[in-house]
Amino acid sequence: LSIHPQESTTKNKDGSHLAETANPMSATDEEMDDQIKSATADDMEDLIESAEEASDIKKLLDIISTCSHHRHQESPEDWDVPSEASLDSFYRVIKGSRSDGGDSILELPMNTRSKLMHSLQEWREEEAIVEVALGCIAAVGSQAEENFDETVDGIDVELIVNIMQTYEDESAIQEQACLAIKGLAEASEGLKARLLEVEGMGEELKAAKDRITNERNKKYVGQAAAALGLEL
Repeated sequence: LSIHPQESTTKNKDGSHLAETANPMSATDEEMDDQIKSATADDMEDLIESAEEASDIKKLLDIISTCSHHRHQESPEDWDVPSEASLDSFYRVIKGSRSDGGDSILELPMNTRSKLMHSLQEWREEEAIVEVALGCIAAVGSQAEENFDETVDGIDVELIVNIMQTYEDESAIQEQACLAIKGLAEASEGLKARLLEVEGMGEELKAAKDRITNERNKKYVGQAAAALGLEL
């Protein structure tokens, strides 16, 4: 498998296009394990299991990016299962690495958030993948990421609001989207400012409170608003 820079385009609910986002995979192609680059969809199960057992989040991110790359290649339907599985593994590793203070003891490699957002973008029509991708973004929260200032500008924060609108009847996605917004806002003042510039952000958070069916989890809306400095 030879990875080349690729751009992908997402659409708003009304059919208009969001900004194009470059595939973050291209920047780290030379560092990626040859075994991952040449793997088929069927090969991914063993690679994912091995990476999770080793708590190797860089390798998991490379697998996530490989699956995203194949979204627009031949037989993309073969790659939805390993895409979801690799995101699930990443989520478990991050959540399982929490210290007593609540922060992960694992260092986030460069492009962590960019690769997770790119996966969300590429698989936005697959509900199960959308939910777990948002969960991963929420799980890393505000944790420090290597050279984050070099990649933060490529993160399309508007995508999360559009996902909330697309899946307005899916309570779990609304919950994870709110937590993802909270994490991104706390990770970077620049991301916080860009989130506040997204048209309808406040209204979407207010709507999410009604869309979330678990009363206990409605608090996630308030947490997202507080991270943004918004009063709902």
